[in-house]
Amino acid sequence: MKKEPPVPLTRLRHPNPFLSLLILLGVFHNAVIYNVYRTTSDENQFSAAIDLPQERVNSSLLSRENRSSDVVVYLAQFSNVHSSYGAQSDALSKFRKSLDLLYANYLNQFPSCDVIIFYDSSSPPDSKIQAELSRNRPQLKFRELNGTWWELPYGLDGSRHHKWKRPKYSIGYRHMMRWFAVLIWPYLAAEGYSYVMRMDDDSYIHSKIGYNLFEFMREHNKKYAFRQPVRDTGVGKGYDKVIDDYLFEHPDATTRDLIHSYKNVSRRVGFYNNWFIANISFFMNEPVSSLLRAIDESTLIYTQRTGDLVIHSTVVRLFLRPDEIQWFRDFTYEHMTLCRMDTCGADSRTNFKGCPENGGISRGFGVYSDEEWNAYATKIKEQFDPRCEVEIDWNFIGADDSVRDCEVKKHPLCWDYLKTIPGATNGIEKI
Repeated sequence: MKKEPPVPLTRLRHPNPFLSLLILLGVFHNAVIYNVYRTTSDENQFSAAIDLPQERVNSSLLSRENRSSDVVVYLAQFSNVHSSYGAQSDALSKFRKSLDLLYANYLNQFPSCDVIIFYDSSSPPDSKIQAELSRNRPQLKFRELNGTWWELPYGLDGSRHHKWKRPKYSIGYRHMMRWFAVLIWPYLAAEGYSYVMRMDDDSYIHSKIGYNLFEFMREHNKKYAFRQPVRDTGVGKGYDKVIDDYLFEHPDATTRDLIHSYKNVSRRVGFYNNWFIANISFFMNEPVSSLLRAIDESTLIYTQRTGDLVIHSTVVRLFLRPDEIQWFRDFTYEHMTLCRMDTCGADSRTNFKGCPENGGISRGFGVYSDEEWNAYATKIKEQFDPRCEVEIDWNFIGADDSVRDCEVKKHPLCWDYLKTIPGATNGIEKI
C-alpha cells in the first residue's frame, strides 16, 4: 500500500509518493521550497520541483552550521489596503512596533532563533523596507509565499467566493488560514526547524521575557503553548461532522478521556493563535497529519471560513494531554482587533482608530503592581473615543468578547478545560 504524505501539499485524491520523498529530502537538506505542478491532463499526476530560496548561500537559513532549530514567523501585509478589513494606513507602523517590541523584550536577550517574515505577492515589501526592518537583525529574512503555499485547493472554484460563508473575508485571507492551519508545518519541517513561534503583525509583547521560551518548551516536554484563550463558535457548517467522522473512522487515534473532554467540556474553547509556540513534528506526524488532511480536503477553510484558530484548538485538545500544553501568563501581551464602523460605537468620520472588537491586552503576572497596572490600562483606555466600550479588569483591558470571558470572567465553558492546563494559575499569587 502506498504511504500517504504526512500533510497534504495540495489536494490529491491519490497521494503521490514523490511528495513524501520530497518532504524527507527537504528535512535533511534544509531550505527547500516546494512548487507542485500538474504535468498531464490527469488531475492526479504531479511532478515536484525543488527551488532554493533567493537568498545568499551563507544565509543562516541555508547554512547548516549556523542555522537555528527554532524560528519566529510573521505573515505580514505591506499594503495600505487589507484584503478583508479595507484601508489601513498604519499597517507598516504597527508592524515596526511589533518587531521592535519583540526584539527589545525577547530576541535581544535570546537571539539564537531565526525570524522569517512571510508575505504574498499582492503586497511585497520593497527593498527599502526590507533593508530597514532587517538592519542589525542578521537572523531576519523575508520569504514570499506563492504556488503550492498560496493557492486554492485543487478543484475549488474561486469565482464562487461570493457564495461562500462570510464573503467579506477575501480568498487571500482564507489562504492565510490554510497556511497557519495546514501548510506551514511541511514548509518549516523541510527547513529543518523543530519549534515555531507565531507573531501577528499587530501582536505586541509589552514586557520582558527573562528566559528562553523554546528551551522551556523542550525542557518541559511541551508541544503547544498559547498566551490568550478564546471561545470560537464560528466553526462553519459541516466542521463538527468532519471531526466526528474522523474519530469514528480512527477509534484508536487518541484517548477516550481526550475525546470526552473535547466533546463534553465545551468543544468551542481553544487558543487565540495570533501568538503560539508549537512543536512542528507534532503537526507533521500521525494522527494529527491525517486529521489535517481530512479538514483540508473538506475545503471548509474556504467555503465556511473555518479558521486556523478553530483547527489548532481541535487538534491540540484531541491529541495532547493538558500537561503537554502551556499557558504563558508571565508577560504582557496585546492583540486587539479594532472596528471602525459606526455600529461598534466609533464615529467613522472622527474616530479613525476605531473601538476594540476582539481581544485586548493581557496583564503579565508579576509584571506590575495593581497601581501600575491601573495607570497603564487607564492610559490605554484614554486612547479610544469615550463612546467605545473599553473595560479595565484586574488582568485585562480590551473588547468585551470571549477572550475576556475566558481570561477574566473564567466562564465555565472555558475554565472547566483551561484550569487543567499548566500556567492557568501560575503567578496569580504575585498580583
